[in-house]
Amino acid sequence: MAAECRLTEATSAPTVSTSLPRARTLLFLVAVAAYLTSLGNGFAYDDNWFIVGNPVVTEALIADAFLEPAWPDAPQGVGNYRPVVLTSFAVEWAVFGGDELGFHVVSVLAQGLISLLVLALLLRFVPLLPAFLASLVFAVHPVHVEAVANVMGRAELYAALGYLGACLVYLNWRPAGGLRRGLRLLALAALSLFAMGSKEIAVTLPAALIALELFRHSDAGLRQRFREEALTIVGLVAVMALYVIVRGEVLGTFTGESASPALLGLSVPERLLTALTVWPHYLRLMFFPLDLSADYGPGVILPTHSLTLEAISGAVLIVALLGGAWLLRRRAPTVSLGALWFFVTILPVSNLVVRADIVLAERTLYLPSVGLALGIAGMVHHLAGEIPMARRRVLLGLFAVFVVGMFVRTVTRNPAWMDTYSVVSTLAADHPESWLALRARGGGLERVGALAEAGDVYDIALEFAPNNYQLLVEVAGFKHRIGDHEGAEELLARAIQLLPDYSVAYERLSEQKLLDGDGRSAHAVALAGLARVGSLRGLWALVSESYVAKGDLDAAVRARRAALGQDSTSVSDWTRLGDLLELAGDTVSAEAARAHATSRP
Repeated sequence: MAAECRLTEATSAPTVSTSLPRARTLLFLVAVAAYLTSLGNGFAYDDNWFIVGNPVVTEALIADAFLEPAWPDAPQGVGNYRPVVLTSFAVEWAVFGGDELGFHVVSVLAQGLISLLVLALLLRFVPLLPAFLASLVFAVHPVHVEAVANVMGRAELYAALGYLGACLVYLNWRPAGGLRRGLRLLALAALSLFAMGSKEIAVTLPAALIALELFRHSDAGLRQRFREEALTIVGLVAVMALYVIVRGEVLGTFTGESASPALLGLSVPERLLTALTVWPHYLRLMFFPLDLSADYGPGVILPTHSLTLEAISGAVLIVALLGGAWLLRRRAPTVSLGALWFFVTILPVSNLVVRADIVLAERTLYLPSVGLALGIAGMVHHLAGEIPMARRRVLLGLFAVFVVGMFVRTVTRNPAWMDTYSVVSTLAADHPESWLALRARGGGLERVGALAEAGDVYDIALEFAPNNYQLLVEVAGFKHRIGDHEGAEELLARAIQLLPDYSVAYERLSEQKLLDGDGRSAHAVALAGLARVGSLRGLWALVSESYVAKGDLDAAVRARRAALGQDSTSVSDWTRLGDLLELAGDTVSAEAARAHATSRP
């Protein structure tokens, strides 16, 4: 490390002052250019739920962004807490009028800014040239397409902005005085809250700051630095504890676990084995990002139930990563730092510690790939003094080919996120074994009337993803439409068993019972859902209809009013309340309810 610091200091001031602005400008332009083809994209896939169909965004309900789960109608204890991202989307919706272009421009500019922050971080450890080359890799890496070209990926971008900003404040602003140290801690707290309010991965920030210290000082200096920064680290941990408490109150859970359909029903050993099988994919995506996918769930990566070669390979990779970081800590400290950075930032979504909501997603590699940039920068700097000039030119040429190849792959990958159809059709072409692709194919076959073929495709999807509660509910709907009521009920019951707080499963099962003329069972299912999930509009509406089936109009009216107590803006509930009041003989109240319905936008 000392050698790296000396080399950095030995760089002439005029050269640095002249070259650095040019490097920054070029890096920003390249980062933006790589994503220009994404500006033609619209809202795709989850964007339609999280943004277009979310009143918090479209009606600028900013307070709700801080008081409710990020995902509308998420099951109790499931979902995410993303107030910063939701607030940003609400502001953008108001400014751009819902125009997709504005959202994508913000994402592309954010990618350019983050690339500059990566360069600034690398310059703390290596000279300009290796820092610039490694930053170029980050700027154009194809694994970032999901985070940048898809609007929903903004969570990754903003988390990285706050995370890297906090790291740079920590490294670059080291005041001695009391007030200035307090201001520094305040800035770090604000940046960390911004990062965590964007995505939960930012809870690893204190660990990242400790890692930065580990590779900047000798053992003696390190002890001194930790004594100096103890209060800062403790303060940040306290801030994060506060965030965890608030998040837990909003979501109803403090564990951080989500209901990943791919991992539900697995034992802890099976979950860990599945997590290990993912690590070879991390390696491939970092260094050979050719085969990209919008889905790495069942079908693409299957749950692992026994010790396999791929699981063993994953364990070996983890040991090699951490062991290499330790062995190289003196000879190539920046490489070691990169390895440790990757491990720390990927850990929350790796399913090794807590159950994440995905098996693998390319967007989750955004912040960890800063570790790749650190590793490349450290390796280039380390080898520069050991390789003859002629070989350096050859290696530089090969590196240029590598970067250009990544640039081209990113440019061509961006349109895959143009809209939902592009996402699904690209996925189906590249990974037809994906349960998402199979679900889409089954839906297409059903729409053209090929019901037998659709049923076969849905069955294959369920074989790959037997514990996917969303798929179970959707296939249950298909079975009910083709008259297989018993099969539909079986799938809905399985969904409830897998995720007892999944309100949609209760609603669909109750609806099916009503359609089958079994009002008593419909009533029981809806009440069971209310008892388990809590008071929800849809379940109260079904309770109301079950009372109608039993002939108890007064109880039906009360239940419908309870539904309106959960959402007083529901036009359909006001209209139905009017109908029920009419049937009960209260024409005055019925007219008032209908008038209320017509007054709603």
